[in-house]
Amino acid sequence: MNRKPLIGMMLGWDVGIQLLRACAVAAAYHGADFYVFRTSGIGEHSISGMKLENDEWVDGEFPYPDAIYDYTRRRGIAKFQQAYRKLEGIPMGHTLKGRSMNKSKVYRMIQGDPRLSQSLIPYMTVRDPESLMTFIERHGKVIFKTNGGYLGRNALTAELKNDVIEVFDQQYLHRFAREDAPRFTEILTAKRYFAQKMIHSATPQGNPFHVRVHLSKNGQNRWTVAFHSIGLSLTPHVTVTNSERTYRGTSTWADFLRNQFGEKENGPLHRQIDDYGLRLAEHLETVIGGGFQEIGLDLGIDERNRIWLFEAGIGLPGTSYYQLQLALPAMAYTLYLLKRKQGEFNEIPIHPNLE
Repeated sequence: MNRKPLIGMMLGWDVGIQLLRACAVAAAYHGADFYVFRTSGIGEHSISGMKLENDEWVDGEFPYPDAIYDYTRRRGIAKFQQAYRKLEGIPMGHTLKGRSMNKSKVYRMIQGDPRLSQSLIPYMTVRDPESLMTFIERHGKVIFKTNGGYLGRNALTAELKNDVIEVFDQQYLHRFAREDAPRFTEILTAKRYFAQKMIHSATPQGNPFHVRVHLSKNGQNRWTVAFHSIGLSLTPHVTVTNSERTYRGTSTWADFLRNQFGEKENGPLHRQIDDYGLRLAEHLETVIGGGFQEIGLDLGIDERNRIWLFEAGIGLPGTSYYQLQLALPAMAYTLYLLKRKQGEFNEIPIHPNLE
């Protein structure tokens, strides 16, 4: 009897146990054995890790896997070079170097598609006080983000009131007189901030929100929408919805569509969002040349129901609630990579309803 294919999930640090369990379940669903390991556990001939047995995690020594779901994604980073060297030749879905692409680089890629570029929020790299003040005056409210930041960390919002720049760091309000613009610019450039127009994306009750669209390659090497999730700031004066400074809430996708837009699932807005996400995924894959299997899009929707792109993360998109929806296509695609390497496309069955 042929043995089952063996998937290894590679970690560089602690990951929520719910995601590990979901990946184990998804691998079994697709007919594969599964274990989890850290980069520090890779030996020359075997790997120290753990697997789920009878609903318990059991430590053990395992052979090198047939394929890897890389949840470290630090190829090219000195600390992890040895791990990737030992695993060379084993199929894995994320082969790009570094942790992630910075925001402005992704925005420039999207500008190459006229339809996608309509969702880009006006932005500028902060370089000098004159252009910064012009940008703030033109757009009224702006947000400052670090080019390599994530999860809303270090985000600042600002607006000009009576020749005073009011800057909110999601906890404290800071004021800069217009003549202090050079000093404020210097602070921003030192930390590689860029500026964006602030988009009003809020519920009728005034709660800022964003829509996370998780895109994933599936078992047929096609992009698919794995899930939608909603991020709500329940602290209304904190407009950065994924900030650690707000009490964050969520909603099911169906309830959100019904209460916010009066639509059902698979209605016009739902289809528009999915079509946008899939087009963006295919465009980025073409421009970059592949090497990634998941994208996390954070979208805003203004009062005219216009979609705006807040973020497009191709580094390590995760989820707090939809672990199984993330894991099912991830495991299917990992097995697809193994099939492609072996050239035996009928040897490893993928569940037909979740390819």
